[in-house]
Amino acid sequence: MPAPEKSSVSITVRIQDGIAQITLDRPPLNVLDVEMLRRLNDALRECDATSIRVVVLSSALPYAFSAGVEVRDHRAGRLDAMLAEVRENARLLLTLKPVTIAAIHGSTLGGGAEIALLCDLVLAADDTVFGFPEIKLGAFPPVAAVCLSEICGGPRAMRLLLGESITAAAAQAAGLVTQVVPTAELSETVDRVATELAACSGVALRALTSATRAQRAPALLQRLDAAMATYRATVGPSRDAEEGINAFLEKRSPAWSHR
Repeated sequence: MPAPEKSSVSITVRIQDGIAQITLDRPPLNVLDVEMLRRLNDALRECDATSIRVVVLSSALPYAFSAGVEVRDHRAGRLDAMLAEVRENARLLLTLKPVTIAAIHGSTLGGGAEIALLCDLVLAADDTVFGFPEIKLGAFPPVAAVCLSEICGGPRAMRLLLGESITAAAAQAAGLVTQVVPTAELSETVDRVATELAACSGVALRALTSATRAQRAPALLQRLDAAMATYRATVGPSRDAEEGINAFLEKRSPAWSHR
């Protein structure tokens, strides 16, 4: 018998046959506010068990995996809470026992794209738009800032960090995506890959994730802490950060400071 679904606002967890399906469901674009990030992290902690061999992160929405972190949560009063949950999300995805799969489609931007970067495998529908638009809001994505150069090299990483969005095919060519499939085939492909992996030895899978993450996770988290410290000290309290948020919410061009 499959385990019953557990729902909480915008996150659903379903566990069956060694596979945990974590589904994001916050219409219209799975924007990640502090509460949704907190619930996602709770779901990941629930899945960090020896009985689970594969964790799949996907979206229930037709047009997006996730359009990123809630812009309002970049304001000074909520910034620390948001960064704390982003940091915990990175820690969890870098240290989980199971193999992790991100199943992405449509808008996969900012914090949503960062979640994908942290997964072991990224399966993308061919309608995926992958990017980090934060710089245009007077901010930068800390997880991407420390992960991208490791994955795709400095020059390509910098183009993405400076706001260039790319297709699923381009993301695969850059090493950011494992496989690209037609949109209509994404769910079937993810199910097949997850089922094949879940049929492997749990002992071997856990040993593999431990071996591949043992050195990488502490180094990345140390670099992430440094990037977040820079964000808190420089970007967070700046006039430009507030102006970028206001301009986005008011649908106008920002008027940056001359500093």
